[in-house]
Amino acid sequence: MKMVSASLSKPGGREINQDSLGFLPPESGLGCWVLADGRSEIASKSAVKVILENFAGNPAISQPALLRVMEWAQTKTLDLQSAQPMNRSVYSSVAMFCSGGLSAIWAHVGNVRIYAFRDGEIISQTKDHSIAQALVDSGQLKFAEIRSHQERKSLLRTLGGLGGMHPTLLESRFKLQTGDLFLICTDGFWEYVTELEMQADWCKSSNLADWLERMEMRLLSVAPTDNDNYSAIALMAEA
Repeated sequence: MKMVSASLSKPGGREINQDSLGFLPPESGLGCWVLADGRSEIASKSAVKVILENFAGNPAISQPALLRVMEWAQTKTLDLQSAQPMNRSVYSSVAMFCSGGLSAIWAHVGNVRIYAFRDGEIISQTKDHSIAQALVDSGQLKFAEIRSHQERKSLLRTLGGLGGMHPTLLESRFKLQTGDLFLICTDGFWEYVTELEMQADWCKSSNLADWLERMEMRLLSVAPTDNDNYSAIALMAEA
């Protein structure tokens, strides 16, 4: 199974884009895509670089492999913090997606989301590590209300968090089928594009780049002028 992709990353209404993304093309059969939303530009760039380099050194599609990579990125991020004692804002939300052969697996920490679509329907979606998501889990808030809740950006877990990272990993390998679609996006993106809109825009799109463009146009039509940075990676499984 071959994975094709498209991506975008824009500063939005900010002067600096603190999002970063990167990927290792699946030329050897294994591919890895990473998206980070940093508290600072240096945090997100470092996270993406470290994760991709570590995965490339020992590529594998398994829970232990992804956890090892994320833990190494955590160590390097804490080292980066220690080197900048006057700036403790070196932390990130991060998502990594890996595929090879007929399966894929992913991991995330923070509020960068990963969506999986099959036959136009969402069949899997990550949960944010935020106070707002915790309120949803406890029944105090509806899921749709996360997008406008004041605690949606208050994160309980991050890469570089001094209390520990504790990423969420997919429980088992995801068995790919031709046409399976995936979207990895930062909160500056998903806050302004609902799940139903993601599905509707895909139905109108001719390819992944077209899909991202349609969603970006939707985002720009409703986002405030001072909108956060926004980034997304779209992927699709092909035979």
